[in-house]
Amino acid sequence: MVEHTTKGQLLAIEQLKDISVASNDTLDIVDIKYPTCEGESLTIRVSIETNSYEFEEGGLKFRKREPLRIHVSPRFPVKPPTAHFAHKRFLGRDHVQWGDYLCLFQATDVEWAAQDGMFGFVQRLDNWLRDAARNQLDPDDAPLHPPIEYSTSETKLAVEVDAPEIPKGNNFWIGAAKLIKRNEYCFDISEWVKTPSSVPKDEKFAAVVLLNQAMPMEYPDTISKLISTLETRGVPFDLLFSILKVFALCQPNNEPLYFIVGAPMRRRAAGEPIKQHLSAWKMDAKHVKALQSIILEDDAEANLESWKIVLEWAAKAKTQWCRVYDTRPEVTFRRDKGTDANWFLGKKIALLGCGALGTHIGEYLTRAGVTKISLFDNSTVNPGILVRQQFKHYQVGFTKESALTRELERINPKADIDFSNADLTKGWPEGHMISDFDLIIDATASKRVAIALQLSLGTQAIVPPMLRCAINSDASKGIATLNLEGTGLGPSDVLRNTKLAAMSDPDLKAFAKAFWPAEQLEPGFQPEPGCSEPTFVGSAADIAYFASSFFRFASSALVKRDHSAATAFFVGSPNEHGAITSRIVELGQPSTHVEALHEYRVHLSYGAQTAIETEMKSNARTGSDKDETGGILLGEIDDALGIISIDVATGPPPDSTKSPELFECGIEGTHEQCEYHANESGNSTKFVGVWHTHPVSIPKPSDIDLKAMAQLLHEQEKTPRHVVMLIIGHAATRPTWRFHLFRRNEFRIIPIADLKVLDDQ
Repeated sequence: MVEHTTKGQLLAIEQLKDISVASNDTLDIVDIKYPTCEGESLTIRVSIETNSYEFEEGGLKFRKREPLRIHVSPRFPVKPPTAHFAHKRFLGRDHVQWGDYLCLFQATDVEWAAQDGMFGFVQRLDNWLRDAARNQLDPDDAPLHPPIEYSTSETKLAVEVDAPEIPKGNNFWIGAAKLIKRNEYCFDISEWVKTPSSVPKDEKFAAVVLLNQAMPMEYPDTISKLISTLETRGVPFDLLFSILKVFALCQPNNEPLYFIVGAPMRRRAAGEPIKQHLSAWKMDAKHVKALQSIILEDDAEANLESWKIVLEWAAKAKTQWCRVYDTRPEVTFRRDKGTDANWFLGKKIALLGCGALGTHIGEYLTRAGVTKISLFDNSTVNPGILVRQQFKHYQVGFTKESALTRELERINPKADIDFSNADLTKGWPEGHMISDFDLIIDATASKRVAIALQLSLGTQAIVPPMLRCAINSDASKGIATLNLEGTGLGPSDVLRNTKLAAMSDPDLKAFAKAFWPAEQLEPGFQPEPGCSEPTFVGSAADIAYFASSFFRFASSALVKRDHSAATAFFVGSPNEHGAITSRIVELGQPSTHVEALHEYRVHLSYGAQTAIETEMKSNARTGSDKDETGGILLGEIDDALGIISIDVATGPPPDSTKSPELFECGIEGTHEQCEYHANESGNSTKFVGVWHTHPVSIPKPSDIDLKAMAQLLHEQEKTPRHVVMLIIGHAATRPTWRFHLFRRNEFRIIPIADLKVLDDQ
């Protein structure tokens, strides 16, 4: 009796008996049919008392004791049992398939817990029966369970465009669906059209009937049943036959005809209106040819044979249902719904650099549903880069931007993807409006490109957010920066501030050393020595890890936008202990000024500004607000970009002199201060000038100020090329900040003898 019964099936019997005893005959085991051969299911007939189930209008009406069959697989408890009514009384009802099978699980892998065994199964069965009696298997606050069509055709149809609406008062909508061949197995439904008087022969269309009434939960498995079902829903046979004849004439020789049936049986989420559920069936080429013959053939004998074929098909043929991949927005959710990547849906992106990081990020953008991607690069695909870049063997010799375009179009043909062969070291590509994009991604990791972009974008009124990504020489660390609108910073500014952030944070010292080493200890890696530029060492997996990390960082920051500053994301690969280092650092928002003499832009850090304001308040509190005060400025002057960065401002050195007439800045301790900041910043924060106040006068350099500048620029042992002087006018009442840049060549040295001659004149 138990010769072919598995250990799991014996466990199911034991558990079900325990449940029956504990239920006080609510669940009664009527009979057990053991397997007669290896691999066969165990069948247990049970009777369940239903008196406790509350009945509501539209629910299933059970007998006092409802008979069911439970089939237990040899692979129980890994595979859950199935439950069947012992009758066909509920044929056609929701969630009852084949007239008796109870659809207990929607997602078996998620909902079935093997460890619960028959105890969990019976609980699930009890809940199903209780909900079925109350007509709550598809409650108003839940999505509808779609009907069932048992696919027998190998052809699949994919639909991404929402279905047409049926005009009010009509029983149906008749039209056509344009089919575009995706591959040998699948067609795309690219658009819906009202049935034209003639369909172009060079295009393929499927017939479409959309109903305003629901179809059965189990769709008809024969053509005759389908004809009858459609007739009861207002589509008479003569109309259906006319549609078939029209579309048969439009089919190329020896090709089948596809017919799409829609019925209002779907909704995406609770509370949403009911939408069309789309199904498709296929008429074989043999029957299409017979229909064509009936219409076109004059020979009565040949016509008779064709009619015989068509009538036999209508009376006896099985319905060949096709699998429909339905991703219409009106009935399905994107699988990345609710993720930060959803920010990219419908956006327009410029991707600069189509190499290691760019190829991976380009794929993420395309899958995220961007509307447009513009690709920029000017290098070609060579065999060596196939190790880690998303190109194919056949694309060697292609330009990278054109090759990547082809790959991305295969992922999403609907995306607008264009490419330009552009030398990005010349700046933003001509002919492209930067305001057309929602995000710029610089995946070149080039400092020259950052400078060129800043120079070319400096005059733009609107610059969208910019993401910049880079990996270090051994692909162990990566840095991405995101510069939002309105920060006043360019790409090169953000790069500089990122360096300062890394240098000043003890936890980021490893990143500072990796990206801004004090000295280059080893030559760059050259995969083809002598004929290739140095690059980093890293695998395809390394690149994918960093590219996805950067993409997720940008997605999250763009969704939240909880700040207006630029941010830097530092991420390391897993170390030998499995730990992953990652930090997001806000780079700060400097105040911006325009220098008076040469119109350089001045970026004054919050720390430097605070230090100056603190010294002015302290000076007024401990001395006199009429006394001038000041200190030194440390930062960097970039003549290429025309930018003065002020990172640090000090108070007056101890040997300084203050009075209402002048401030004479001392030198005690300044050398040590300058050395400290230069070392801590990787030589980015150096002495650049001085600051002082004019408590009651305008911020214009006096003769004393000019003399001090001349001394700084000409009378020191190591004279600087230029010096910044910040004067804060009317410091005692309404402070006005003004920067002045003095260059060495702007001061002419006049010998004393020449001065005497000038005096005599």
